[in-house]
Amino acid sequence: MRRPQASSVPAGKRPMDLETLDSWLEQLKPAPKVDGVSMLDGYLAAIVVGPCSIPPHEWFFDLLGEKGNIATAHGKRLDAIMAIAARFNAIGEILSTAPSKYAPIFQRADDGVVFAGPWCMGFTTAMKLRWKAWAPLLDSKGIECSLLLPIMLHSADELAFHFGTLPQATDAKSYLKTAYHDIPIVVPAIRDFWMPNRLAEIK
Repeated sequence: MRRPQASSVPAGKRPMDLETLDSWLEQLKPAPKVDGVSMLDGYLAAIVVGPCSIPPHEWFFDLLGEKGNIATAHGKRLDAIMAIAARFNAIGEILSTAPSKYAPIFQRADDGVVFAGPWCMGFTTAMKLRWKAWAPLLDSKGIECSLLLPIMLHSADELAFHFGTLPQATDAKSYLKTAYHDIPIVVPAIRDFWMPNRLAEIK
C-alpha cells in the first residue's frame, strides 16, 4: 500500500515529512494510538473540529504516551512532535480560511483505491477523549448524526453506527464504497456545528 506523500503537507519549512513521520509512528515502542499518518490525520481533525478545545499536552500524551511529553522531547522525537503540531495547525488554518479545500490524508493502494478506514478510526479515537461532549451528534434518531455518518460507517469498532441510520432508499454497501467523498464535506460542517461551543469557551 502506498504511503501518504509529503506533498500532502502545506509547503513551507517542516521538520519531518509525512513519509518519515509515518515510519516513525510505525516503529514507535510502545505502539501509539495511531498506526500511521492517515490515522493520525483523522485524530488531529477530530481534535480541531470537536465540541471543545483539548490542551495539547493531553492529546499528545493520549496519542504517544510518555513520548508525547513535549517538555522532554529532543532529537527525532522532537522533530516528529513538531511535524504533528504542524499538521494540526495546517488543518485548523485550512478549515478557517478555505474549508472547501480541506483534504483528509487517506491511504491509497497503488491502483488508486482509497482506504478511508484508518483515517476514520483515528477520528473516532480522538472523539473518545470527550465522548460525552459529542453526544448531540451521536444520537442516531437525530438529523445531526448524518454529519458523522460517513466517518462512523468506516469505523470498525464498537462506536460505529448501524447501517440502519442510512435513509431507507440508500444501499448501505454501495454507499460505503463512496462515503469517503463526503468526509471533506462533513468535517467543515462538524466544525461549524460546534463553533458556538468553541466561541463560548473563550468568552
